[in-house]
Amino acid sequence: MFEMSIRQIIVVTDGKSNVGGNPADAAYLANKKGITVSAIGIVDDGNLSHKEIKDIANWGGGVYDIIYSDEFIKSLSAITQKSAEKTIYKTLDSELMRLIGKNIEGLHPVLRSQIIDYIDKLLDMSNLKCAILLDLSGSMKNKLKKAVNGITDLLSTFKARRGKSELCLIGFPGENNVYAKILCPFTARISDIEFCLDDIKAGGNTPTYYAIEIAASLFENEINTMRYIV
Repeated sequence: MFEMSIRQIIVVTDGKSNVGGNPADAAYLANKKGITVSAIGIVDDGNLSHKEIKDIANWGGGVYDIIYSDEFIKSLSAITQKSAEKTIYKTLDSELMRLIGKNIEGLHPVLRSQIIDYIDKLLDMSNLKCAILLDLSGSMKNKLKKAVNGITDLLSTFKARRGKSELCLIGFPGENNVYAKILCPFTARISDIEFCLDDIKAGGNTPTYYAIEIAASLFENEINTMRYIV
């Protein structure tokens, strides 16, 4: 079977970034490094601007969802899967074009259906490295419990995968005016992530650009120690 390693960042936020540059620019730079960036926007009253969420996903090569907080639990797992599927699809599409001069859409319907089935198998077998970026700004205080439940649900789906899964959890902002806090570095032990979920708190601004930048540097082992706390 064709071997794949999927690298992705999932941004979970309930508001517009108000510290640093445009998050879409950070998503674009991450995607240039082979990291897919997707986003979930959590709303309570329908007032969240969709543009920033869409731009993060579009420039990051990923997918996005705008949800009410009550729907978040299942949305995180769905977005993570859709993002991984998109990465696999794009990779196979490019490989087919290189080998036979046709992309997936140009194949006979029967063969195209077989490719889609193959993508489902790859999704389960591929190595998956995923950074979850959780907005911990002040406006998230009343949504943190549901966010934690959503991450817990996602962890249960990772336990069932046959491929290697590595996750990290980053909260933004961190304490003491730090852009982000690495709540748990990349680990294959799901229990490490679960343990970190017990002690997260919300407060401060929304430095989404820097959070994406820091997450991308974690994949590349290029962390700037002035911008994070472990």
